Amino acid sequence: MDFHCLEALLGLPEFRVIAQVCGPQQLDLHLQRRDEHIVCPRCQACCSRVKESRPRCIRDLPILEHPVMLWLHMRRFQCADCRHRPWETSETFGAQVQWTERLYSRVREEFLQGCPCRELARRYGLSKRTVFRWTFERSRGGRPRKLGRAIGIDEYARCKGHRYNTVIVDLDKGQPIATFKGRGADEVMAWFMSRPQDERDRVEVVVLDMSKPFFAAVKAVFGDKVHVIDRFHVVQQAVSALDAVLRSVQKQLDQAEAKELKKLRKRWLKSADQLNVDELIARYEWRRRFPELREMIDWVQDLRRWFDRKYDKPAREALLKLIERASQSAQEPLQRVAGTLSRWFEPIVRYIRHRYTNGMTEGFNNKIKLIQRMAYGLRNEHNRRKRILAWCGAP
Repeated sequence: MDFHCLEALLGLPEFRVIAQVCGPQQLDLHLQRRDEHIVCPRCQACCSRVKESRPRCIRDLPILEHPVMLWLHMRRFQCADCRHRPWETSETFGAQVQWTERLYSRVREEFLQGCPCRELARRYGLSKRTVFRWTFERSRGGRPRKLGRAIGIDEYARCKGHRYNTVIVDLDKGQPIATFKGRGADEVMAWFMSRPQDERDRVEVVVLDMSKPFFAAVKAVFGDKVHVIDRFHVVQQAVSALDAVLRSVQKQLDQAEAKELKKLRKRWLKSADQLNVDELIARYEWRRRFPELREMIDWVQDLRRWFDRKYDKPAREALLKLIERASQSAQEPLQRVAGTLSRWFEPIVRYIRHRYTNGMTEGFNNKIKLIQRMAYGLRNEHNRRKRILAWCGAP
């Protein structure tokens, strides 16, 4: 292949191709820097006399399905003024680099997407151990990460309905910190206590759902002032109560009207400015016919608007009024939500001050499910942890 064509394919403007050797296993490309001189680091004179040369080998992406090995002929110059002999350096590659960054990124991306390790090793001229090491160990997949100021905690299923693990996420950095077996209070507490004291002292916010084991463990380790209940789970409780009221209303209707009411379910949660005229008229008619539905919809809308408040004291008073309205209602689902909000009052109100949610943790939870489906299950817990931390966290 022509040298100019090879240089265009490589995309390394700092180097020029001086030779190529196409062997049975790989394509060897010999490169040299285009500059014929360097500046002496001692006297700042121009050095153009080459004293010696030494090759460096760097693995690169394949060309036309041939694994590529780059041989960089790094030269040593001799300064005519001070007799210093400096080596030339490369801006593209570091001093200890043995592969290009684009090769590392491609291998890691394809392996995490499910490509077999053996196929990647054959395609890129690597060993299977190298593929695994690049993907998990070099990307900090197996190294412990430190606790941050705000963390999120959630559970995910190893075997749905039977065995669960816990994942802890740094909400500021956007990466998982750790994952371990179990979701009980003792297991979570034991993991937190295994961390150094200076790490635990940095934690100011722990976002969690309404899980009693998680709440008990966090309270025992960090105290009462760090719990923040995720707003999604609070609204989820209210929407579940609304669904219960909708089901009770549907039982009073014939089949056609019940089906029509079911289709409108998503529109009950929208604000008035998000509906068109027909949807507003339909919602008005249903609210007029069923007072219990009107009461429930108004309460859920007020609860959703409560999370937009900015100040702590007015938010506390408004939430107390919402709880009082729900507890005085004759509807059992609304009374049940009032009891839930009363029990978790302080962690819910802390959201107004800290504004952290568990959305990132839930997103990593979905990624973990995807990883386990792609692998058709992961029995080795060590490999599961490495794969999750490498996939979800930045390298």
